[in-house]
Amino acid sequence: MIPSGLKVGQTYEYYGLTYRVTRVVGENYESERVGVTPPLTLVEPKPEKVETPKKSEQKVEKPDYESMQYAQLKKLCAERGLDAKGTKADLIARLGG
Repeated sequence: MIPSGLKVGQTYEYYGLTYRVTRVVGENYESERVGVTPPLTLVEPKPEKVETPKKSEQKVEKPDYESMQYAQLKKLCAERGLDAKGTKADLIARLGG
């Protein structure tokens, strides 16, 4: 039970915790806990925001298929699952060049 007759600044114990009276209104008290460290709250670190250039700003360099040799073009087509038969122009067309 909270003791009666307390004045501002006095401390009292209630259920094992220490309180200090901050204000007295009639027979009621406003008080705050003292001598207690507030519990720590875990805060997740915010991931750093990495700015990626907008699609309009990104420079996508297409390979220069015209300067590649036929064997290189044939290999690229095979790696991408495209038909690797035909002329150099056919292979370039399949690769999107």
